[in-house]
Amino acid sequence: MRKHLKPPGILMALILSLALAAFFVELNIAKDDSAEDSTVTKVTLNNGVDLNKPIIDISGWQLPSEMDYDTLSQQVNGVIVRVQHGISMKKKNNAAFQNGKDKAMDTHIQEFQKRNVPVAVYAYVNGKSEKETREEANEFYERAEKYKPTYWWLDVEEVTMKSDFNQGIEAFRDELIKLGAKNIGIYTQDWFITANQLDVTPYNSIWLAHYGGDTGYWDTSPDTTIKYDLHQYTSRGRLNGFAGDLDFNRVSNIEDYNKLFNHGEPIK
Repeated sequence: MRKHLKPPGILMALILSLALAAFFVELNIAKDDSAEDSTVTKVTLNNGVDLNKPIIDISGWQLPSEMDYDTLSQQVNGVIVRVQHGISMKKKNNAAFQNGKDKAMDTHIQEFQKRNVPVAVYAYVNGKSEKETREEANEFYERAEKYKPTYWWLDVEEVTMKSDFNQGIEAFRDELIKLGAKNIGIYTQDWFITANQLDVTPYNSIWLAHYGGDTGYWDTSPDTTIKYDLHQYTSRGRLNGFAGDLDFNRVSNIEDYNKLFNHGEPIK
């Protein structure tokens, strides 16, 4: 995720991010566990759900053979697993089959669900026409429906259609609804929504990527009027049980958590 989400002036932003990264890493190492700053606020435990734990999103780029699912499951509140990158890959890679299906999706979902970690799913939208996006939605649903995910996310990171982009994205969402999917959200960035005049009002939820210094910690939140429920705040998160970087996400309250990971029901 996020590889195509580069706003204007990205080079300058990257330079500033690198400068900030060193500062925030030092800040987080130095600060006392009980301390809070004006940006990062501790969230209390809610009936067994510690909102300070991250929600991670993973794909075939995180190899199952390198993941200690037992250890990871104790450190997260939920997982969002990639199901596909479109339905046809131009180039082979280690994370997806030629038909777009993520190579690790079944293993990731099964292993976390076995450990009672709630799992949502996402699909990278890559269709070049309304017809193609409907085909992608059908594959997405067919591949993931048996797992009864808590949420269905459209990963929208690049303009793939020369004609009406909004119409193509809406066709994907509409097809999911026809197939029986409920709780459908969109993942993107606030600047991308504005730049491409995306209509996000039909979605049940919005998931925004906004990194700040991308330090591995939550150090900033999106400065936007767009109402969002989930915030992806770093691509450099670290947890015991996996040696590489992970995407970390957060919700700000138990109501949003229940909406996204407990089918809208209150935690008991």
